[in-house]
Amino acid sequence: MKSAGKAAAWSALGSWLGLLGGLVSLVVIARLLDPSDFGLYGFVLVTLIIPETIACNSLGEALVQRPTLTRGHSNSIFVISMVLAAIFFLIVIIFAPMISAGYGHSELTPYLRVMAAGLFLGAATAVPSGHLMREMKFKEVALVDAAGTIVGAVVGIALAFLWRDAWALIGMELARRLVRMLAFSWFARWLPGIRMSLKEANDLMRFNIALTGYRLAAVAEVAIPRLLVGMFLGPAALGMFNLALRVQEQASTALIAPFGSVSYAIASRIHTDKEALHRILNAGLRLAGLIAYPALIGAIAIAPFAVPFVFGEKWVPATLAIQISLINGLRRPSTAFNGGIIKGIGRPDLLLKTFLISLLTYVLMPFAAMHSLAAVMWVLTLNRTVAWLFTCWVVQRKTDFSIYKQLAAGSSALFASIAMALIVWGTSLYLPTDWGNVSKLMILVVVGMVTYPACLFVIAPRMSWRYLNLLITHGWRQVSKRLNRGSTDRGTPPDDAAPASLLDVK
Repeated sequence: MKSAGKAAAWSALGSWLGLLGGLVSLVVIARLLDPSDFGLYGFVLVTLIIPETIACNSLGEALVQRPTLTRGHSNSIFVISMVLAAIFFLIVIIFAPMISAGYGHSELTPYLRVMAAGLFLGAATAVPSGHLMREMKFKEVALVDAAGTIVGAVVGIALAFLWRDAWALIGMELARRLVRMLAFSWFARWLPGIRMSLKEANDLMRFNIALTGYRLAAVAEVAIPRLLVGMFLGPAALGMFNLALRVQEQASTALIAPFGSVSYAIASRIHTDKEALHRILNAGLRLAGLIAYPALIGAIAIAPFAVPFVFGEKWVPATLAIQISLINGLRRPSTAFNGGIIKGIGRPDLLLKTFLISLLTYVLMPFAAMHSLAAVMWVLTLNRTVAWLFTCWVVQRKTDFSIYKQLAAGSSALFASIAMALIVWGTSLYLPTDWGNVSKLMILVVVGMVTYPACLFVIAPRMSWRYLNLLITHGWRQVSKRLNRGSTDRGTPPDDAAPASLLDVK
């Protein structure tokens, strides 16, 4: 449990640093570029999402789950990833003009050809990142993610000031991938190799096929609406759709994804010990909800004031889409843990079945795209809700951790967050109309920060006191260590009275 808490802490630190860099770049670039520029970049993402999923984002995870690992296993992942990247790269290079013509935007051709080079960077990252995850070196993973995001942000902002077009977004992403590839290879102390046997490649094939199928189904749930929004509503609407998803994904990456990545690594090791797995799930879901729910629900409440202030007036039409996307993010704490657990027990095929079932909701997507961007967001929310409920059922079947316990773990934080949002919304109705958005936003943020802990103490006083006591005790412990650092030479015993991590709170 202690290692899980440390892993979650380091993973969270990297995500939060990445969030800071990502948000800064997103805000600055959104103010410099038009929604149509984000829309053109969205067309590039739609085109490359399947090649990236197959060549870059799936194969390396088999290295984390496998009980025993040889150099040949790692080499097989590297060789297969690079071969697939080369095949897809050549396809994009040759057919880029026809793809651009199909979208009705001939200017996409150079964007597609340059961005396709990023396939090699992603493929070269698969093995070293898998090694670090396998060894639970989340401190190094956190540093890599933060460095990649920050360097990418600097490059993206510089290009946005220079060129004021979609090249800023392309350059930002390629810079991020280059830094991640170099840093992961350095920390993993890994150099590419090609020596392998057919048996070693086959050892990973079953898991890779199932996981790749799941990944493809997962990306289809975003690629399909992106494609339909671009076709029916145009590049500007696609840019707003991408911004709405990006806001939610940035928040989820910082607040929730660390727990999901840790649950995968932990479950791969202790999936036969259901009691320990239940403790991890219960404590992790509670902690993730405690952090994520107030942030997401609070953002929904203040979005009408925050969007024009943060991104500029030209993005105001995206406000409703952003709010719906944040509503969609509320199921992410449970989904992140469930996905990590299911992969950790070696059953990614169940995730594939989950997404295939949820894709049935997309029969509504063409009609939604012909209606409005908000309608598309609601169908996407329905799709992900169906997938989430099915993963809850799968976790119950495979680990005996009931759906009721999964929902109850974060319920106190959810209800406190809803109460906080209602108070914030009610306060906004009584603010003077002649006040600017900045003044209103600051007041509403303060109201939310004050009312959320108050609501949490009313709804769940025992849990609130435990977390408060842990934070105070842990903070005092760190202060005491600093003050008494020199006293260890005189035989002063260490203070081990405090819990090891927030995951130890019952």
